[in-house]
Amino acid sequence: MTTKTSRLADENNTLREQLTPDNKKYYEDLLLYMRTRAVLKDSAVIEQELLTILTDIIAAQQDGVAAVDYFGKQPQETADDILAEIPNHWVNMVKMVGAVLAGYFLITAIPSLTLPSTPVDIGTLLLTGVYFTLAALGIVTYVGRTTYQKQHQWGRWGWVVRWLAACVLIAPGFLLTFFLKTPWRIYLPGLIGIVLISILLIALAVVFWRQDDKIMWAPFVPIVVMMALIGIVTRVPAWQTFLLKTTPGRIGLAGGLVVALLLFYGLIWRMLRRAKD
Repeated sequence: MTTKTSRLADENNTLREQLTPDNKKYYEDLLLYMRTRAVLKDSAVIEQELLTILTDIIAAQQDGVAAVDYFGKQPQETADDILAEIPNHWVNMVKMVGAVLAGYFLITAIPSLTLPSTPVDIGTLLLTGVYFTLAALGIVTYVGRTTYQKQHQWGRWGWVVRWLAACVLIAPGFLLTFFLKTPWRIYLPGLIGIVLISILLIALAVVFWRQDDKIMWAPFVPIVVMMALIGIVTRVPAWQTFLLKTTPGRIGLAGGLVVALLLFYGLIWRMLRRAKD
């Protein structure tokens, strides 16, 4: 987000707390729909429109008028009319795709350096980055299209189905990482690898700290930190043989990764539940 867009979003978050529960649910559905359906639009213009709608709803609420009565019982149609008036902004799309790719490379650079004996495959990183970018766009599109659709009456099983669907969508990207090989590989053993991992970890920490919405990125923290630790300790000569060539050492490394993955999926589950509630 640009500074202006972030400022508008922050103001929106603050003002939204003034809404009654029913009005807040009504408005946040509208907000989610417009943000996810406006990938090609200027995000600053969208945020300004959302803020204008919010202030109007708050004013109506103070006069005793509910959001559904003020804005209408067909918010999707009204939102579509508003979005149709905003021209496409391809630069915004390029920036978003670039941000997703940069975020992916920054996050996956450390996992690719986990084992010193394994080369960093630049070609695989590029291809999987493209896949995850398309997957992210697919998820955003799905969320936008289903915001106002009636959900299947599966109760808590609906969350299980969505969680499994998300796992299935993400899985091919991880499979590409493990099984796709290209000629563009480089080795970074020993001290060079340790220094690079440390620099990347610090860079990620700074980026994470500067994010307004840390909850969205929190699930990746356990995996990145665990893989960074593994990448560092397996490059220390005194520990390398034990960790990589003995059964207890390998079990310890595998156990650490399993714990990190469980934390990842657990945090994803929690984030999805909180977003829906």
